[in-house]
Amino acid sequence: MKKLLLVASVLALLTMSACAKGATGETYTATEKGYGGEVVVELTVSEGKITNVTITGDGETPGVGSKAIEQMPEMILTAQDYEVDVVSGATITSTSVKKAAKAAMTEAGLVSADAAGCSTLSLDSINEFLNTSADMGEGTVANAVALIPINHVNGPRDEHDFYAFVNYKYAARKYIKYQITYLSCTCRSADVNYWMTAYVELTLPESGKLEDAEVRTLSFDYDAEGHYLAGYWGDSNPTPAGHTYEQIKEEYISYFIGKNYGYISTLNFVDDIAAADYSAGEGREGYSLDTFVGSSVSTNNVIRMLNALYEYHGTDKFFNK
Repeated sequence: MKKLLLVASVLALLTMSACAKGATGETYTATEKGYGGEVVVELTVSEGKITNVTITGDGETPGVGSKAIEQMPEMILTAQDYEVDVVSGATITSTSVKKAAKAAMTEAGLVSADAAGCSTLSLDSINEFLNTSADMGEGTVANAVALIPINHVNGPRDEHDFYAFVNYKYAARKYIKYQITYLSCTCRSADVNYWMTAYVELTLPESGKLEDAEVRTLSFDYDAEGHYLAGYWGDSNPTPAGHTYEQIKEEYISYFIGKNYGYISTLNFVDDIAAADYSAGEGREGYSLDTFVGSSVSTNNVIRMLNALYEYHGTDKFFNK
């Protein structure tokens, strides 16, 4: 027990010293992998302020990544922060500069304990870590990833706080592409609790309001162009009630195309959908929600997934200008 207490004390001291590191120095340097080589950020700090910023990256593409190398020193110096806008056309190099600047500022003691990862874990800190600690994140070759909360519901309608994983986010001009993985069926044993992956496209409305954002594409197999297998149906096929994925795809999943968040946010369960609304539209006249009564886990959690993804969609800079 004494050895354990000693180890714990040493680890606590090391953590405290790591979080306070760099409080007395003047020049701090950090390196990150850029588009064509290493990007190095050097900060000169005096009395708690950044007085000079030097960035080098000889391997970055001339006229593209080099613009970030040239422009970002003044941006960081003026903002006194690593969180500055990326340089248009040079997102990968810009992101590398921001990562290196953050590391140097942390070394200098200019970044708070929260930002340095020394405080209690939160989803924000986890997602920041995922998108800054490796070659992942907005503007990188891997794109942004995130862990997001999702309100799962089982067959008897017991609700549970789960997490879903946004494996992919790519912003096009008028919409954003997503891959989201979540657990739907929990009614069977854990050895067949496979996770679902949905490919979703949500629009960026001209109004700039999240409630106007619509579902452009929703698929558990191919993407919108039909070129890539971007989704995966993890629930049984057919479901215990005998509904096949193809039937759910044709009659149920198709219903959400064109629906906006203002409407979807009002839904918790399948029976929140008005029967007349469900059967409205060309080719839907014969469809009935009662068809899927026995497959409520699959169908209800599609709604829960969309609501969770919409909330994450709303954190995009498009909605926070």
